[in-house]
Amino acid sequence: MNEILVCVGIVLMACSALAAVISAVVFSAAGKRLRKKLDEEYGGQNV
Repeated sequence: MNEILVCVGIVLMACSALAAVISAVVFSAAGKRLRKKLDEEYGGQNV
């Protein structure tokens, strides 16, 4: 039983790490797109 819990924990940690990587890529791409759009609309003022 303990071995099963350890394996489930490892699988859940791997899934969480994969989800974190996917989220970082998606948010990075969305941020670049948003920054580009804001630069077009507001002239690219750096604050």
